[in-house]
Amino acid sequence: MNRLTSLSIRHPRSVLIVWASLVLIGAVLALRLDGALSGGGFTNPRGEALQAQQILEDSFGEAPNELVIVLQSREPLSPSTMNEAADMAREAGAARVTVPSQEPNLVSDDGRTAAILAGFTTDSTTVQNAVPGLQEALNSRALADLAYVTGQPALDYQLNAHSKADALRAEMVVFPVLIVVLLLVFGSVVATLLPLLVAGSSLMISLGIGTLATGVTEISNLYSNIVSMIGLAVAVDYSLFIIKRFREELERGRGTVEAIETTMATAGHSVLFSGFAVALALAALFVPRVMALTSIALGGIVVSLVALLTTMIVLPAGLVLLGHRIDAGRLPTRKRGASTTAAPGRHVSLVRHPGVVGVAGIALMLLAAVPVAGLSLQSPVASASVLPADDPARAGLKVLTDSLGQEGLFPVDVVVSFPAGTDPAVALAQTRTAGEWVATREGVDTVTDAGSLAPSGTPLAASITAGRVPAELARLWSDNGNVITSRLLVTTSAGPDSVSAHDLVKDIREQLAAHVGTDARVQVAGATAQGVDFDETIVDSIPVIAAIVLSLTFVMLALAWGSIILPMLALGFNLLVVGASLGLLTLIQRMISSDPLNSVTPILLFAVMFGLSMDYMVIIMSRMRELYRDGLDYEQSVLGGAARTRVMINSAALIMVAVFLSFMTAQISIVREIGIGLAIAVVLDALVIRMVVMPSVLRALGPRAFGRRRPTTVREGGDPGSRSGEAGAFVS
Repeated sequence: MNRLTSLSIRHPRSVLIVWASLVLIGAVLALRLDGALSGGGFTNPRGEALQAQQILEDSFGEAPNELVIVLQSREPLSPSTMNEAADMAREAGAARVTVPSQEPNLVSDDGRTAAILAGFTTDSTTVQNAVPGLQEALNSRALADLAYVTGQPALDYQLNAHSKADALRAEMVVFPVLIVVLLLVFGSVVATLLPLLVAGSSLMISLGIGTLATGVTEISNLYSNIVSMIGLAVAVDYSLFIIKRFREELERGRGTVEAIETTMATAGHSVLFSGFAVALALAALFVPRVMALTSIALGGIVVSLVALLTTMIVLPAGLVLLGHRIDAGRLPTRKRGASTTAAPGRHVSLVRHPGVVGVAGIALMLLAAVPVAGLSLQSPVASASVLPADDPARAGLKVLTDSLGQEGLFPVDVVVSFPAGTDPAVALAQTRTAGEWVATREGVDTVTDAGSLAPSGTPLAASITAGRVPAELARLWSDNGNVITSRLLVTTSAGPDSVSAHDLVKDIREQLAAHVGTDARVQVAGATAQGVDFDETIVDSIPVIAAIVLSLTFVMLALAWGSIILPMLALGFNLLVVGASLGLLTLIQRMISSDPLNSVTPILLFAVMFGLSMDYMVIIMSRMRELYRDGLDYEQSVLGGAARTRVMINSAALIMVAVFLSFMTAQISIVREIGIGLAIAVVLDALVIRMVVMPSVLRALGPRAFGRRRPTTVREGGDPGSRSGEAGAFVS
């Protein structure tokens, strides 16, 4: 990295030309990203639900992806109108279409609401991309007063579309805020523009890389959200740290090149470590191997590394060309200099008992974390509640639910596979037993199965016993002459995404096999079951993710600082921040909604915040160690390091908070949750931990916290913060 920085200093114009070309290419590729991203991603591809879904496709010819056209009119709908809608579904690529004449439960009693089921055999992304065309065709034909396209692929498509709009809206909100904050921090127009250019170019290149990545693997729409959220925060913060230190060095009378070299040897090392810390923390999100988290991890890692490269290579090139013109466009009322160059020895603590202050701060953070004990997590896989109320897919689902219920759309699909050679009569009796048992479970509304529809002694039962499957039972019974597969369609009283529905899936999986027969295999498919699989995957991954993040962070800090105490403190402080922010987020969620937190939120908050908080830890601690190595006593070094970085850390925190809170404008609930959670975490981290708890604890611990002894030779004059010894201040 030092060689690349040197290259930037020697050939600044060439570096900027190459970078501008990359930004242009990234922008062109970014224009294609939206159509390449996929909605959803909240499923475990190795879970039981998708395995059972494959059995349904093989045994019953179920289409893997299904859209639902919902029609509603003031007058009863005619068969020709419903058939016309079916033709439109076929034109959109549907391989199998079911109309109310085939399934009477697809039309309301008054005939004014109807549903047409359109099954697609193509992949989910292709089906999602067919949604807007089909919705537009329905609108143009005006078949009914209301016409909607809904179903899981439609919900996923709309989630994708709203995610794009959310990211754009957040950027439009936050950029003016960033301009104001940076103007207040730097006091000059040129210094303000540089971080914005770094952030904008980092976003363009990262989005372009996302387009290339979709050619290799399926990526969720959350990629673009996390690129905006993380990219804006880290790019502006990294630039802030570098530019602020560069201006300090210029004020000390250094030439432009020397100031850049000193800046990159000190603040640059800290930024380099911070960037890799963010990337490593996010890499732990690959562990669950689910598309939503993989996409978030990929987006966060890409934009963090791109922002890091831009800060370490491109920004120095710009500073070389600007030199003292970094202060061009100075605000007339802005004065600076005294606060950044004051001798650290002048800082006097007003706290006489730092240990007491540290313990009080820690106790306060632990108290804020208490609500985590009652934390409830659930991903809304089978729900449209994450979408805005006026979304067509959500509106269509509401019409369907109010008029027809959700039968055939989000049932709990119980699949019972019997061993080869099982007598059909025995299998039918066991299916009837299974249906009766499921009907008694809490939260069940209806159960439809072949056993109840074909009682013993009826013609339907006789047909099944003879190995023939009646047309009426074709969706519920499959007998290929060797293996029998029975299906139970279960609807829930509280909805497919309710807590009781999730509990029902777990209950069936744990107990039903014992009631059916030990030889039969019971599996549960459907959107609710997919949500259960996803939640369990996330919860099971938390210990592994935590272990990876904690161990990697500890090793990196121990090697960097030559101390065991400092890494332990860093991990402890970060855990306090994550716990307290998650506790406060849980409290807020309880106050405004009865829904559980999205299961993705805690794990994402942990990984992202653990990486981002390293910025503050490294910057503050590195400055303290610089002062200590330059000859100040321990107390003055701790207080001076905290004082010298206070304005910068608070400014960086304000920028991050502004970025994260801008996502409160998002229409997607999970994006709002993540934005609020990260904003809370940054405030707690910057104001409570870094400015109060950490200095107090360090003062209480004494010089042993810094590990290795400082050099015995100290430069004459004791100009703390000069380049002498600074290159080793971070790497020790």
